[in-house]
Amino acid sequence: MELGIAESSVTIKTLSVNGKRMPKAIYSQLPQRSLLADSDSEVVGRSWGRVMDPKCCHDARRKPHWHVLHEHDGELFVWVALKRREDAPWHLRDGVYEPRSKAGTAFLDACLLETHLGATDFFEGKVFSLVRDEEVVTTIEGVKVCLTCSREANTLRAARERWPHRYTSVEDAEKELRAVYEKRGKGARDLYPELVADVKLAWPAP
Repeated sequence: MELGIAESSVTIKTLSVNGKRMPKAIYSQLPQRSLLADSDSEVVGRSWGRVMDPKCCHDARRKPHWHVLHEHDGELFVWVALKRREDAPWHLRDGVYEPRSKAGTAFLDACLLETHLGATDFFEGKVFSLVRDEEVVTTIEGVKVCLTCSREANTLRAARERWPHRYTSVEDAEKELRAVYEKRGKGARDLYPELVADVKLAWPAP
């Protein structure tokens, strides 16, 4: 989705709120909250504009980002949103990280196939029941992470559940996913460290 952000800018030195001036010290204490709902990314606040702070937003040691000042239910909040398009998926989800590498999908596919074949190494063997809208949201290294199914994995799910309008047999669906699995050449146990490394790279420990 695309989100239009107001082009107005806010000066940090003083900020006018309901006719009163707000010093930078008070602004820095505003709570952080996304402008978007966590469930469906619907806009739930009213944007006041982007706060311009070159010493922070353009610091070479940080990822380029905006501080979006917005109002929700009469209160002011700040939303820190990364600028780059490739960073959008997890920041639009308000704190849910979607791995940039292919390790997330590969790991979930491996878990689904291995669980289908009887393994219980991950998700206590209940991974199929955790999939919602072709995704599994879980916690890795203290970070909320969204893992997405491949088309082949979703076909296997559909065949197992006998969804309407799906005519692929369980055997054929398993064969398709197994081909993807074997082409990758790694099981869930091999892929998990790669997924953890991806998460740590994007969300380093404070």
